[in-house]
Amino acid sequence: MATLRVRTRLLSGVALLPLLLAAVLTLRQDELGDDGHSTSPLLSSPTSRTVTDERQLRIVATAIPGPEVAAGAARGTVTSVKARPGDALAGGAVLFQVDGIDRVGFASSIPFYRPIASGTEGPDVAELHRLLVLKGALDAMPANAQVATFATAQAVGDFAEHIGAARTTTFDPGWVVFLPAQELVAEAVNLKVGQQTPAQGAVIITTPGKVTSARLVSGNQEPLNFAPGVEYVAIVDGQEFVIDTGTQSIAAASLPHLRSPKETERDGIPALTERKTPLQALAVPSSAVMTNEKGTLCLWLPAGKTYRAVTVTVAGARGGVTNIASGLEASQQVLSNPAQVLDEPQCP
Repeated sequence: MATLRVRTRLLSGVALLPLLLAAVLTLRQDELGDDGHSTSPLLSSPTSRTVTDERQLRIVATAIPGPEVAAGAARGTVTSVKARPGDALAGGAVLFQVDGIDRVGFASSIPFYRPIASGTEGPDVAELHRLLVLKGALDAMPANAQVATFATAQAVGDFAEHIGAARTTTFDPGWVVFLPAQELVAEAVNLKVGQQTPAQGAVIITTPGKVTSARLVSGNQEPLNFAPGVEYVAIVDGQEFVIDTGTQSIAAASLPHLRSPKETERDGIPALTERKTPLQALAVPSSAVMTNEKGTLCLWLPAGKTYRAVTVTVAGARGGVTNIASGLEASQQVLSNPAQVLDEPQCP
C-alpha cells in the first residue's frame, strides 16, 4: 500500500512538469517582449534649441604699420593731452597743449616749417589759408592762395588768440602738428602731462596698421571646423567680420575694417566665431541617430506597432546630444535606443 502511494506521487510530479516548463517559457517570453529583444523601447521628444556654433579663436594677422604722427617744433612743457587712443584725429582738432597753448593737428600737403607773415609766398601759405578757413578765422580762400596778405595776418592774430597764444600777425609753425594723412585714428599716444615736449621728429601718436591677411587659429586643442554651406562671422571688439570658411581666414572684403594686433596680442587677436544666422534645431539623444554604409543619417520614429526611418541632417553634437537641422518635427517622438530594440537599426 505504501509503495502504491509513492508511485502515485511520482506520477503526479511528472504530470506537472510540462505545466511548470510552460510557465517558465511564458515568463521568459514576457521578459523578451514580442520582438525577441530584452530591452524596452525608449521614446523621447526633441527639444528646441538655437545653434550658433559659438567658439573662441584667435586671428593671426599680418599688418603694414600705420602712419605715425611726429612731434613738431613746439618747445616747453606738456600741460594737457587731449588725444586719446581710439580718437579720430580730425583736421584742426586740438591734440595737446604746450605751456597752455593748443597744438592743432592738420593734414597739410607739406609740413609748416617757417614763420609766415604778410608778404610771404609759397605752397605752405596756401595750406595756412586752408587751415584758417577750416578754423573759421577766414571766410574763404583768397584768390591768390600762395601769397600772405594783410587779411592773412589779421586772421593769424584771431587764430593765435583762439588757441591761447598772445595775439600776433606772424604764424608760428609750432602751433600745428603735421598729420601725414586724412581720417587717422589714434592707436597709442606717447605724451604725458608734465614732461618736456618730445624732440622734433619723435613719434608721439601711432595709428592702426593695414591688415593684409588674417588666418584663424583655434582657441583650444579642438580643430577649427565649419559646417558646409553655412556663413560664419568672427567678432572682434563687438564688430563682425566675414569668414572665408574654405581658407579659414577673414574674407578679403573685411580686411580693411580689421584692426592690427596690439603689442599684447602676440599670439593673435582674441575673437569669437559663430553662425551669421543662428540655426533653429531640435536636440535628440545621440544614441537615436543611426547611419549606413553610405553615410546617410536617420532617426527611427514610432509607426503603430513598428518603426519607420526618416532621413535627417545634423548640426553638431556634444555631451551625448545631437542637434537635428532638418528632417524632424518638434511634435514627433524618436526611438532613443534603436540599436538595442531593432534587428536592423541601420538606415535603409
